[in-house]
Amino acid sequence: MAVFDASDILHPQDISARQQLESIPLVQSAVKTYLSVKIEKQIRQQLLCTAVRLGPHQVPEIYRMLPPVCEVLGIEEPELYLARGPANAVTVGHTRVAIVIYNELLEDLAEDEIQAVLAHECGHIMAQHVLYRQMAEALVRTGESAALFGSALIRSATGLASKQLRSALLNWYRKSELTADRAAVAYFRGPDPMQRALFHIIGVPKWMPVDISHSGFFEQADEFDKITESKWDRMLASSLEAGSSHPMPVIRMRELTAWSKSRTFEQLLGIAEAGHLDERVGCAQCGQKLVPEWRFCQFCGTPVPQAATTGTGE
Repeated sequence: MAVFDASDILHPQDISARQQLESIPLVQSAVKTYLSVKIEKQIRQQLLCTAVRLGPHQVPEIYRMLPPVCEVLGIEEPELYLARGPANAVTVGHTRVAIVIYNELLEDLAEDEIQAVLAHECGHIMAQHVLYRQMAEALVRTGESAALFGSALIRSATGLASKQLRSALLNWYRKSELTADRAAVAYFRGPDPMQRALFHIIGVPKWMPVDISHSGFFEQADEFDKITESKWDRMLASSLEAGSSHPMPVIRMRELTAWSKSRTFEQLLGIAEAGHLDERVGCAQCGQKLVPEWRFCQFCGTPVPQAATTGTGE
């Protein structure tokens, strides 16, 4: 039985970046052009030919980590593949979804950390990120907007519009990672496995006891903030992030840790433990479920009476 839904984990930066992306003219044309290329079928062909599809009788010690996550997050179970590659995972196929984990991830992470990464990927599915993320990944791989948006679209749009679309798509792609991190925190009811996973992915060896000081790592984030106070330094920092498909690790760590300590997360866990998620009131305007302490619906911006999120009526 599902314990959480997408409205529980959506990060505000994910929501605002997606709204910005979808407000750009021609974005729907870009989606149609992308879908017409049949890239999803090519991806599936490649997986079937070059990766191992996991299941109850195929590497079950890894596969068994997936179904409990899907049940808690309320999503249909995707296919799970193991392929050779760096310590990473990716979700592909917006109609027939598959998670691909790479062998170095299994070598670098402990069991609960691997499951945290699977929960992260399932968070992308839960939040309906997969199509836009697949488009962004194609854009990163080719490095050319024409390969993503198609020559007909490029001819019909100005160079500025194409650049704007590209920038907005990649910006949202990074912000969507913050939502997926929250899915891992929600699944484990705390940040520890995802925190450790991030430390190992950054480079801390698996064999080393993780006595890394979180406060020391957050001091790096504070120092980063201090050295990006000027406009020029912020531009340098932006160019650094623009060259990455993910937010900076220290930013991800700070965001997921702060959320796990928030009053909103505490109330969410209380509702989840009580088994009353279905009783939460939806937004009067758009119908989406509301997270405790939202003052405005993060889907449509409608003001939310405090009583609506608590269900007390007081």
